[in-house]
Amino acid sequence: MCRRKVTNGKSYWVCRQRDEEKAACSIPQVPEAEVISVLLRLCNKLRQGDTLRPLLTQLEELRERELQSNPRITDIDWELARLSEQNLVLVRLKSKRYMNESMYLSRLDEMNLKLRELRKLRRKILASASEDNAIQTTQEMIDYFENSPEFITEVTPEIFEVMVERVILLSAT
Repeated sequence: MCRRKVTNGKSYWVCRQRDEEKAACSIPQVPEAEVISVLLRLCNKLRQGDTLRPLLTQLEELRERELQSNPRITDIDWELARLSEQNLVLVRLKSKRYMNESMYLSRLDEMNLKLRELRKLRRKILASASEDNAIQTTQEMIDYFENSPEFITEVTPEIFEVMVERVILLSAT
């Protein structure tokens, strides 16, 4: 993991360990101009090519398969369907006057509370799926590139924020 460092008016990306103790990491600091150059090439390749949409489709399919095989989601979906059926029965009983208003409202409140809790739990499970973050990030990149010039010539703070989560320098050896 690296951090941005300014030395003598020039910006560099340097390993955090190396920055604290030079002997702790053998990877030298990299001038920010090189990082920007690599980022520009990447952005233009992504902008010109059609790699992000198929990636997004694959991530969504992966998430869907994971959710279908998740027993907790299956159980929650089953319980949601059961409560929805009970809700319909409750409405029918009320409409045929087999149930008084106060009992109807009491039962309806109980079911609605259970439905909200189950939906909240389902959303929590979905949000914890690792693909969700990748899907959101990929969609943000697609949206950004759809509204960007055909050829990107500079790295703006917006590009950096959309494209870079962290900088990791790898040794060439």
